[in-house]
Amino acid sequence: MQVRTGPFLRDAVTIEQVMGDVLIALIPTVVAGVLLYGRHTLMVVVLSTLSAVLTEAILTRAPLTPKGIFGDGSAAVTGLLLGLILPHTTPYWVPIFGSFFAIALVKLAFGGLGYNIFNPALAARAMLLLAFTSEMIYLTDAVTGATPLWGTARFSWSLFWGNVHGIIGETSVIAILLGAAYLFYKRHINWRIPVSCLGSAFILALVWGLDPWHTITAGGLMFAAFFMATDMVTSPVTPVGEIVFGAGCGMLTFMIRQYTPFPEGVTFAILIMNAMTPAIDSLTIPPVFGVGASYKTRIRGFAVTAGVVIVLLGALVGIERNEPAIRPLISNGHYLPMHELLRDPDYDVVEVDETRYYVVRDEEGDPLQAAFIAERNGFNGPISFLLLLDAEHQIERVSVLKQGENPGFGELITRSSFLSQFVGMDKDSPFSVGEDIQLISGATVSSRAVISGVERALQHFDQAFFGVDGPGILNDGTFVGETASFGGPLEVEVVVEGGRISSVTVLRHSDTPGFSDPAISGVPERIVAANSAQVDAVSGATLTSEAIMSAVQAALESTSVGQGDELELDPEVRDTSDGTSVANAPFEITVGDGTHRGRAQGFGGELVLDVTVTGARITDIVVVESSETPFIADAAFKKLLPAIIEAQGPVETVSGASVTSGAIHGALRDALNMKEGQ
Repeated sequence: MQVRTGPFLRDAVTIEQVMGDVLIALIPTVVAGVLLYGRHTLMVVVLSTLSAVLTEAILTRAPLTPKGIFGDGSAAVTGLLLGLILPHTTPYWVPIFGSFFAIALVKLAFGGLGYNIFNPALAARAMLLLAFTSEMIYLTDAVTGATPLWGTARFSWSLFWGNVHGIIGETSVIAILLGAAYLFYKRHINWRIPVSCLGSAFILALVWGLDPWHTITAGGLMFAAFFMATDMVTSPVTPVGEIVFGAGCGMLTFMIRQYTPFPEGVTFAILIMNAMTPAIDSLTIPPVFGVGASYKTRIRGFAVTAGVVIVLLGALVGIERNEPAIRPLISNGHYLPMHELLRDPDYDVVEVDETRYYVVRDEEGDPLQAAFIAERNGFNGPISFLLLLDAEHQIERVSVLKQGENPGFGELITRSSFLSQFVGMDKDSPFSVGEDIQLISGATVSSRAVISGVERALQHFDQAFFGVDGPGILNDGTFVGETASFGGPLEVEVVVEGGRISSVTVLRHSDTPGFSDPAISGVPERIVAANSAQVDAVSGATLTSEAIMSAVQAALESTSVGQGDELELDPEVRDTSDGTSVANAPFEITVGDGTHRGRAQGFGGELVLDVTVTGARITDIVVVESSETPFIADAAFKKLLPAIIEAQGPVETVSGASVTSGAIHGALRDALNMKEGQ
């Protein structure tokens, strides 16, 4: 006798007809996904479906005919379902790999249709979530928006129509309901599993004080209730069993959303209930009179089980009521407990220039602790990292979230021994390579990318919350700037027309041909487009990119006119022993002994100096606050301040840092209460 397994249909409807109807029912969700998210979505769905069909045809050695390849249609349904539960931003290799896993290892490995224990599409999605989290979670990083479960807490009609970010087939409720109505019409599903699944989640949301309509419409619960949980192979066959199964799916989904870092839990909820399906069927089959356990024994077992579940739910409710409602943040596959990092659950989320800042504010509304995610191009692509700042806006922690650097040396940028060097630094820190920060031997490009990225991120944070002024007005003309690059000196020519950068040309360099070429051609174009020396480096040519930006910055320093009064230096100068030119006429100091504070406008913002006077002589100059570009301003600070103390008067500007030099003299005059020209 040949033994066969389900699904069993007691009418003339064939498996091919059922699968065809399911494909028809999924058409509205496919159309909605394409209309909402574009052509990339259609490619994801098509690749997923074709990969599943071809995988089954090849592994089962099906006849190479259209009918033989398509088979009974179950593989196409699996592939289409998998494509619809992927993010609309997923790369093309994900649906191909996922479909192969679903068919080869979840369906055929168990014996094919009717033998598989778990829903193939959901099992593949679970594997992708665990193995390739960053590709499977669409959301909360520095640039992208949040899914409905992360970004909202209340129902809105945008959830009904689907014009929100999220998973391809899960966001449009109206499309899901249209497909479900067709399956009800064809009598392939009944009300028990969908209603019990959505109903249990709805009731739990009411108990927890959440918006129940948001709970069942945001995320994938509704799609799963009609198209996944109702899979006839992996769900119970008894009426009572279907209700228990559906209720379990809804309750587990809600619990996973509430108590794990992932806001969506329907995938794992249904897979857990798939595993319990044989037990549910066994317990809910109507007893045969005089055979097996008595009716009272069965009722007693259900009562005890229900009591335990109620007690556990009550305990969870009590725990939930005594804890703040905190939504988890996940970026690039990393769970980021912002409430713990910032040590305060009442933080604000502020988005400035496509960067999302998580800040705890003081009584005046200024940020204290802050955390944000930044990105910088490394050797092989973007490096994404988390910055945590303390109340003094100094770095408390740097964590690399995502990087694609070469295995071995490049990935050493994730080590604490390298990242701990940044702790305690702030926007005024020099970030001097080799002095303040040590590069990683064999991974200089990757480590330099992190250094420049952290430095730039701090500057952007300061600009976002403290309104640092931008550079001065650019004088028209042609200017030359030079800096040290990977292979030696790099020189650029910058042309300014109408107060804006019109062209940047690399005059000479000794960097490696081939590697540096993309930066030589690409970075100048970016600088002209942004009218700024600070742009994104070219991937794979970070060192050359940084050198071009530094040289352009040096050229701009010589052409910028500060926002404050211009400095008029004494034309009669003499040379000191270290080569610094100084004025013959010293300052006329009229203030008393002590420390006096002076301010002036520099290239990057206000410059503040403390000037100590003893016996009518300048004895010390300390930089209190500076927003100047570190690698440009360092030369002015290190050279000018000792020279001014030696000369007791103004000195000639430092080449490439003329605006900063002028700001130093201006702040000095302000501290000494001197008028311009004195």
